[in-house]
Amino acid sequence: MLNRAYRKMCNLTLKKALMLCCGVFFVVFFLAYIAFFNHGAPENIMEQNRQNRDKVRFFEGDLGGEDSHMNDIEKDLAVEAKKAFDYWDTFIKKNDFTAIGEIYDSCEEKERQMVGRTIMLPDVRWGGIKGVKSRTFINYTLDSELTGGKFYLEVKYNGKDLFSRNWELCSLDEDYGDDRIIFCPFIPGDYSFVKDRQIPIYLPKGRYETKGWITDQEEQTIACGFSDFSL
Repeated sequence: MLNRAYRKMCNLTLKKALMLCCGVFFVVFFLAYIAFFNHGAPENIMEQNRQNRDKVRFFEGDLGGEDSHMNDIEKDLAVEAKKAFDYWDTFIKKNDFTAIGEIYDSCEEKERQMVGRTIMLPDVRWGGIKGVKSRTFINYTLDSELTGGKFYLEVKYNGKDLFSRNWELCSLDEDYGDDRIIFCPFIPGDYSFVKDRQIPIYLPKGRYETKGWITDQEEQTIACGFSDFSL
């Protein structure tokens, strides 16, 4: 009798200990999820990133004015760059978009012209899961035929290097089916693209900075983009 009662008491104690351990585990897991991975409502994420709309990397002054150090060609380029910036700035403000990035025709600050912007939008995924996605708008004029090249991407998380990789340009999105937009070769001409990309919900909270650029078959940079957003 005593042995049976003792074993029963031990079993109950073990069950309580297991239940307590499981409870502690789930509490710790829940708190860790809230602290590191729960991004909050899409509306809150977008509101947090609206300040980026006024943080364009390229234009911090009035390039419309003349600079005594510029030659005539440089002045003409500066005027065209100002027009391009004004076009995209008006586009963002008119539609009240939350901007998180810019696309240029070069990575060199003194020579580049804005050809697109990236915005953040709310997104509803399979099962009703809510998150956010990016949408990139590009208007680009290709001066010569594009038969190949590479796409490079660098990502920083909270100021530290997180990811760096490159892909062959012509096969970059061949697995996207109807959403594919890259079909080589590209003949010279004017192009417009709109591309959506889901921002993974499993990314930890923090600040993300990205730089992506495209080179052609001659290894010359033909497009360069930057984004800066927080989750």
